[in-house]
Amino acid sequence: MPNIAGISLLERGLVRLAVLSHLLAALIVLPAIVILIGLDVTLRYVFSAPLFWAQEVCGLLLFVLVVLGLSYAWIQKVHVRMEMLYDMASPRFKSIGDILAILCGLLTFAMIGWQSWNDIPYMLAIGESSEEIGVLLWPFRFLLGTISALLCIQLILYLAAAIRALALGQSGNQQSDLPIE
Repeated sequence: MPNIAGISLLERGLVRLAVLSHLLAALIVLPAIVILIGLDVTLRYVFSAPLFWAQEVCGLLLFVLVVLGLSYAWIQKVHVRMEMLYDMASPRFKSIGDILAILCGLLTFAMIGWQSWNDIPYMLAIGESSEEIGVLLWPFRFLLGTISALLCIQLILYLAAAIRALALGQSGNQQSDLPIE
């Protein structure tokens, strides 16, 4: 992406944040899920003493795992795409496909983020919490809204690059050329 009015700096920051969130998910959240499930299974079947809260906590951790990986998945091009057709397509078709995919992602995550932010005041007002252990749920909605907003910014940058590629007849690669650190 060209260095126009700090866009490159913004994209670098978003990439670093995506990598950091991915590392947090992969190195902390995922092992925590594995350890908790292993501990629950061991206690349940060996000692007949299951952790009544383990499934709920694993569900919340799984949510965090998925949300933290969204931006990184887009950067790494592991989002859902028909690779067979995409690889055979002309640069113009790739750019059009990229634009449509980005617009769909932008619409989806804008709606998810918007609803997340709208739900937080209500969740705070009623003290919405999980059923088993009473964990407040608004921080999870805050995380989803924040990640959705950051992903929308990232998608807008990629949309600009895909439109530029379409206008110039270049390859339809909406991803940045920034190295993943």
